[in-house]
Amino acid sequence: MCGIFGLLKRSGSDEKLLRDEISLGLNAISLRGPDAQGVLEQKIGEFDAVLVHTRLSILDLSVHGSQPMRDEASNWSITYNGEIYNYLEIRRELQDLGWNFNSHSDTEVLLKGWAEWGVEVLPRLNGMFAFAVLNKISGDLWLARDRFGVKPLLWANMPGGGVVFSSSVAAVGKLANASVDVSYCARGLRYKTFEIEGSGSPFVGVRSVPAGGWLRISPSGTSLDLRDGRWYDLKAAVSNMTSKIESSSDQELLEECQRLLQDAVTLRLRSDVPLAVSLSGGLDSSSIAALAVRQLPGLQGFTYGSPDALQSEGPLVSDFSKKVNVAAHYIWPSHDARALDELLGRTLQIQEAPFGGLSVLAQNEVFREVRNAGFKVLLGGQGGDEIFAGYRKFFVVATRHALQRRELGDVLQLIYSLGLMLMHEVSQARVYWTALTRYTNARSEFKLVNWEPEPINLWGDSVGTLAQRQIEDIQKWSIPSLLRFEDRNSMGNGLETRLPFMDYRLVELALALPARLKISKGFGKWGLRHITAGVVPNAVRLNRKKRGFDVTQDWVKSGIGASLRNRIHSNLEALKPHLKKNLDLDKDLSDTALSADRNSLDEALMLAWLVEPIRLPTIPLGFA
Repeated sequence: MCGIFGLLKRSGSDEKLLRDEISLGLNAISLRGPDAQGVLEQKIGEFDAVLVHTRLSILDLSVHGSQPMRDEASNWSITYNGEIYNYLEIRRELQDLGWNFNSHSDTEVLLKGWAEWGVEVLPRLNGMFAFAVLNKISGDLWLARDRFGVKPLLWANMPGGGVVFSSSVAAVGKLANASVDVSYCARGLRYKTFEIEGSGSPFVGVRSVPAGGWLRISPSGTSLDLRDGRWYDLKAAVSNMTSKIESSSDQELLEECQRLLQDAVTLRLRSDVPLAVSLSGGLDSSSIAALAVRQLPGLQGFTYGSPDALQSEGPLVSDFSKKVNVAAHYIWPSHDARALDELLGRTLQIQEAPFGGLSVLAQNEVFREVRNAGFKVLLGGQGGDEIFAGYRKFFVVATRHALQRRELGDVLQLIYSLGLMLMHEVSQARVYWTALTRYTNARSEFKLVNWEPEPINLWGDSVGTLAQRQIEDIQKWSIPSLLRFEDRNSMGNGLETRLPFMDYRLVELALALPARLKISKGFGKWGLRHITAGVVPNAVRLNRKKRGFDVTQDWVKSGIGASLRNRIHSNLEALKPHLKKNLDLDKDLSDTALSADRNSLDEALMLAWLVEPIRLPTIPLGFA
C-alpha cells in the first residue's frame, strides 16, 4: 500500500523543471508511503520517463520489496499501490512457468505476472490496485486500476506536452495547471455523490483511469499515442453469474455466499505487520470482525464512540466485542476549537477534493488513532450495503420491479418488509426525509453558491431490476465517493484499509441473488443476516435500525462553525465568483444555521475547500 507518481514527456534542456516536477510529485504522495521512497528515471528515445514511489510496508518489509521495481529479464518496471490478496497462488503459478523471485512481496508477483501475461494478468488478480508499468525498450507506459476503483489513479496531459499520473489528484492538478470543475462540485453538493464514471476528479482535464480499466501511453515519433480500454465489465459478470445460479436452491446460494465471505476475510488477513478491525456497531463491520477473530485471536477493534455515551455506537460495540472476544478501543474525543480547526484543515488537505458532512472528519480521526496505536492494516465493512441491498431505497426499487412484473407474492412480501422497516424506524423519519431530497429533481437552489447542478435520476431506470440499481451504486452513486473518502483518510495517516465485501467474487454473487434473499421480513441484507447466524450476536444481526457514522458531539458550535467562517471571510475575494450576491454571511454561516441544515453545512465545507483547491504537504522531500 503506497503512493505512486510518474510522467512521460519529451526530453528537454530544462533539467531543473524536471527535478521540480519529481519533487512535487514525491511530496504529494509522501503521507501515503512514510516508510520508504524511490525514483526511477529512464530516457527512452526522445522521451523522459519517470516512475516515483512512496512505500507503506505491509508485505516483505525488507528492501527487496522496495519500488519502483525492475525486472531486467523482461525490461519492465513498476510503481504500484495496493494489495494482491491472492499473490501466493499466482506466485506458485509463475514459478511453475519458470519464474524466479527475489522477494516475498506481491509487487514482484504483479510485475512478473505482467511480464508473462500482459493485460491478461488483471483478471487473475483478487485485490485492490492501481499501478503503472513501463517498458524501457518500447517506452510503453501502462496504467491499470482494480475492478471497483478502490485505489485511485489520476492522470492528465501536461501543458508543455507529456502525461502525468499519480495517486494524488492534487499533484496531477498542479502539474496540469487545472482549474476547478464546477459541475463536479455542484453534483456533489446536490446529490452527495462526487466521483462517478467519467468524472473522477474535481479538476477540469484531470481524469481517473476507470475502475476495471487501463490506459496505454506510447511514444510515437515526437508525440504520444494514448489508447484506453476496459478489462472488467461488472454488468456482464453479474449477468453471467445470474445465468450460472439459475438452477441453484436458496440454501446452496447462501452457503456459497458464506464460503466466499469467509474466504474474502481469510485472504485479507495476509500481512507482515499488525492488523486491526473497524467496529461500527452495524452488521457489516461486525460480520468482518466476528469472522476475523476466529482466525486471529486477540484481534483489536476500533470504534468511534464510547461505552458511556448512549447516543454513540459505543454501548452496542462494547456488548458485541465482549461476546466475540475482540478487544475494543473507543475513540470519542472532546476537541476544543483549535483542535477542531486543525482536524478540518488536515482533512481538507488529505482528501484533496471536496466532501460533505462531518463524518469524513470523524473517520479521519479514527484512522489517525488506529495508526498511532501501532497498526498499519485495518479491515472494514465498506460495500456490505451496496452488494446485499442494505439501503432503504432498495426496498422501493425491488417493490417497483415486482409490481411491473405483476409478481403478486413478491409484491406483498416486499410491501410487508417496507412497512415493517418504516414502523421500526419512525424515530428517524426526519433523517430519511432529508436524505430523500437527493432522490427528487424538484428545484432546490443552493443557499450560498451560485451553481446549478445537472439533474440526476438516483432511482435508476423505472423498469430496472434491483440488481441493476445496485450496480449503479457500485459504479456511480455510492461506492466511488465512499471509497475516495476512505482511501484518502486512511492513506493520509499511513494506514491501509481492506474491504472483504469488495471481493469481486462475493460482489458478483451477491448482486445476482434473487431479491427475496436480499429483502425479507422487514430487513435489508437478509442474506447476510442469514449466513452470519451463530457468528454475529442477534442484537447486531437482527437490529433493524440503520446507523451512519455518528458525529454526535456538537462540533459546529464547539469550533467547526468558527473555523469555517474564518476560512470563508478571510478569502471572500477568491470565493466571489462562486458566491450568490447579497448574502448575509453572518446569518447564513452562523452556528445555528449550520447546525440546523446539513445542506448549508455542506456548502460551507465546499467553500472552505475552494479557498485552496490544491493543498500539498508543507514539508518537501528530496529524492534518491
